[in-house]
Amino acid sequence: MVNVPLVARSDCEVDVHDGTFFVVDVSLSPGPCESPESGWLTLSAEDDLVSLALEVWDEEPEDPREVWTDVSRVLRSETGEICAMEPYTDVRDGFLLLGEPGRSWNVRVHTWADDEADPRERFLVRFWPREAPAGWTWRSSIG
Repeated sequence: MVNVPLVARSDCEVDVHDGTFFVVDVSLSPGPCESPESGWLTLSAEDDLVSLALEVWDEEPEDPREVWTDVSRVLRSETGEICAMEPYTDVRDGFLLLGEPGRSWNVRVHTWADDEADPRERFLVRFWPREAPAGWTWRSSIG
C-alpha cells in the first residue's frame, strides 16, 4: 500500500465511565436505543483516563504498527465533524472535521496499552471516505 497523506488529526484525553466512552458526530448525544450506525462509536477501556487520537485520511492508511489491536466498521456523519464524548457527563473534546456532511466513513480503531514509559491505554481512531461498491449507483425513490 502506498503512503497516503494524513488530512487532519486531533488529540485529547478522555475520562472513561463504566469502562466506556464514545466517538460521536457532533450533532448527537447517544442514547441506549440508538444503533451505532446512527453516527457514533462505543469504545471500551480498562483505564479511567485514556489518550485518544482521531485522524482523517483521503484513503485507507497503512496500519501504524503490528502491536496495535484493531477493529473496523463504518460510521455515518451527518455534520462531517466528530468528537470524543464521555458518558453521563456529555463532556466533549478532540473535535475533528472529517469533510462534507451526510457522508459515510470507514473507521479503524487501534488500541495499545503496554508501553512502560506511558502505561495508559491509547486509542487511535482513523477515518477515510467510504466508497460505493463498484457498479453501484444511487437510486432515488422519488418520482
